[in-house]
Formats: sequence, C-alpha cells, structure tokens
Amino acid sequence: MQLTYQKLGQDHPMYGKVDFLVADGSTPICYKSKAGYLPLESNAVVAHAENTAATVEIESKPLYVLSFKVNGEEEEMTFSSKKALDKRIALFSEKTFITEMNTTVYKTIV
Repeated sequence: MQLTYQKLGQDHPMYGKVDFLVADGSTPICYKSKAGYLPLESNAVVAHAENTAATVEIESKPLYVLSFKVNGEEEEMTFSSKKALDKRIALFSEKTFITEMNTTVYKTIV
C-alpha cells in the first residue's frame, strides 16, 4: 500500500475545507485536514469543518492606537486601556499644537 497526499485544485468541491486527498495509487481513501483524517463523504467533512470553526474561539484583547500630528509631524501612541486612551485624548485636545487625532482599535491575541 503506497499512500499519496494530493493537494486539491481550486476546481475541487472540497478545496479550502481540507488540505489533502489521501489516495492508494489512484484510489481515493480519505481527506486530510488540520484536525485529522476525514472520510470521503462530503457531508461529513462539511459538518466537521463547521463544527471545528464554531468551537475554536481565539482569546484577544484590544490594542488602541492613537495617531496624531504634533506641529505637522506624525506621531503614534499605543494603549491597552480605554480609560488611559480617553485621558490622553482629553489632555491632547487642550493643546493647540496637536492636531488630527485618530483612534484605531486592533485585536491582539492573548
């Protein structure tokens, strides 16, 4: 028995759902995904892919980036606390030489 792992083409109905098609010579046996080996039944693979996607939750926390200009030069500051960001915005809004304040929120993985 000689197993081969074949990458799926974009025209294959399971493309993007599984990584490889496992075959013995030219006879397909099963699919291989990141979660393990799956049977050839496409309904089982789709249900398994949906279940693994639904159960995986990535824990993240916000990262606040404050972009502004000081006398025409661009600057940035990062904050992990919304309260600290709000205090800095209140302080900077009183200064006439600080302009164009923008806040961007990113999610960082914990």
